[in-house]
Amino acid sequence: MTISRSTRRRPRQPAPAPERMTERKIAVVGNGASGASIAADLARAGLDVSLIDQWPAHVKAMRANGLRIEMPEETQITAIRAYHLCETAELREPFDIMLIAVKAYDTRWTCELIKPLTAPTGLVVGVQNGTTMEEFASIVGPKRTLGCVPEIATNMFEPGIVNRPSPAAGIWYAIRAYDERTQGREAEVAEVLGHAGKVEISDDIRSAKWMKLIVNAAECLPSAILDMPLRQAV
Repeated sequence: MTISRSTRRRPRQPAPAPERMTERKIAVVGNGASGASIAADLARAGLDVSLIDQWPAHVKAMRANGLRIEMPEETQITAIRAYHLCETAELREPFDIMLIAVKAYDTRWTCELIKPLTAPTGLVVGVQNGTTMEEFASIVGPKRTLGCVPEIATNMFEPGIVNRPSPAAGIWYAIRAYDERTQGREAEVAEVLGHAGKVEISDDIRSAKWMKLIVNAAECLPSAILDMPLRQAV
């Protein structure tokens, strides 16, 4: 996706952290384009959020310059708290909500990494494409696992800079507890993700995930063949 810089407003300076709206400790693990976009919205809303990523240059850029979200109408630069994977061993306080935004093939080792960092009553949410809920449940436990279907368009070609064609109001998530014993706690995650888009508590998260897979297959194939952005290829 190409976004013209000539039509964009002058970038804002890093926003100071607003007064916190919740005491929950939140981690976003995997801060590629989608994860970083979500993390920036949560940080701007005043939530206690930490970013954990495996790309050293990305972590360094976010620490030095803030996290930059470029949109057609404005550019937001947000001061955030970022850690490299190697630094997670130094973290002492557990997280109440873990938002996992890594690629599906990185799910298993990521779950092993964050398991000791998750509070005993904490929730782990796979904000990713793919049918990975069973992997989450087998490692962090069924009662901790929530499934999520994200509908968010972003890309990133430089460390610390995310291109996003729409504000949070144009982003959507469906969530559902994996285990019926956890049903009802979706509201805790919806309260958090609600700062990064619209949230729906799904009656059938597995069907929603398979539908997203079908849609991705239909859209991504012509995009890859034609070497064009999704909006132009379909």
